[in-house]
Amino acid sequence: MSWICIVGFGICSAIILSCFKRGADPLSPARVFGFIWSLSITLVEFKLSALQHIWNIDSWILLLLGVVSFLIGTFIAYVMNFKREMVPINSMRRLLRREEIRESRLFWIITLSVLIYSISYLVIFLVKGFLPVFAVGAISRVDFYVFGFGVLINSTAFIIYFTVLYYFLVHGKKGKKVFLTFISLIAVGSYFLLLQRFQIIMAAVICFTLLYYASHYIRWRTTLLFFSILGGVFFWIMTLRLGKLVLTYNYYWSRMKFSADYALLTEPYMYVVMNLENFARAVSRLEHHTYGYFTFDFITALSGLKYWVIDYFKLNRTPFLNSSYNTYTAFYWFYSDFGVFGLALIPLVLGFSAGLLYYRMRSKPTIKNVTAYGVMVFVMFISYFNFPIAFLWFEYNILALFLILRWTMIPLKEHA
Repeated sequence: MSWICIVGFGICSAIILSCFKRGADPLSPARVFGFIWSLSITLVEFKLSALQHIWNIDSWILLLLGVVSFLIGTFIAYVMNFKREMVPINSMRRLLRREEIRESRLFWIITLSVLIYSISYLVIFLVKGFLPVFAVGAISRVDFYVFGFGVLINSTAFIIYFTVLYYFLVHGKKGKKVFLTFISLIAVGSYFLLLQRFQIIMAAVICFTLLYYASHYIRWRTTLLFFSILGGVFFWIMTLRLGKLVLTYNYYWSRMKFSADYALLTEPYMYVVMNLENFARAVSRLEHHTYGYFTFDFITALSGLKYWVIDYFKLNRTPFLNSSYNTYTAFYWFYSDFGVFGLALIPLVLGFSAGLLYYRMRSKPTIKNVTAYGVMVFVMFISYFNFPIAFLWFEYNILALFLILRWTMIPLKEHA
């Protein structure tokens, strides 16, 4: 075991132990981000696949620059809010339970959202003539898209969240709750057929954050169960594309160094470490920068110029790959667009923003503030894999969360 493994494992253990301290918050930004990245780096250093390589010093410096920049951003936010009075989590739970919502308005918004989702789903299916789960080839999932409707079909994240919020804040109304559960399950079930996963994970993480800060449902046992189910769903979606022999195929194709008896570990291990491996391989070979194209992908997607720009400038979204694992971590896009400057500045801003959202939530606990921070928890959670803020579907869900909460939550002054 290398010294990097030992240090990474030590940091992971220290973060876990710090969560048991009285008054500690396991979902604070430094703990969430620090745990995700120390665990990822530790796993990388095991080098359990022959597809992995020994990193050069430049790759290590660039990766750690992004990690440290983000943590410095959270520290700046901490210093700015050091003397700010924080509401204890138990008190937060009592306050959040007292918030009121316009029940009828939220019910009809969820219903209308499911209807819009269903129409978009049907339109794309009629235009494309297939569902990704039944199509052959990895490209089928990407091809299931029609401009405009392709955005609306990503409504599942906020549909799930607001259904959970309806259960949480609305008392009684059993008939409506059963109806919302039924149509939401239909939406989620049909969405699985598209082999998409980020939207489901986003909804799960935001719901988890809400239930942690607003209820007593989240305990260590339920947390382990939650992440086990979330991980299971994530990898189940991936295996749908390859069939019954997926475990054996992936084990040999990924050139794993451990026994085939443990082939089940191939998927979770490779889907963590290959993101960092691709980052390390690409940044040491990259010669040109794209000046914001990937970091602000949603702008070109919204304008319809996304694929035109790729074709015209002959951009390669996935350069220097040595496998079918084609994601690079969030940091790669910052470096690809703006070089070292972007890798230092953008994570710093993100870390600072995460810290500000966290301390605003802890000092003024409202459903809106908890939701905003829950979104940032998702961004931190998935940062080892991708940068969700860049995508149009993410911006669409953020806008929907903001507007629906604004339309349905009753301001505190109206309670008096």
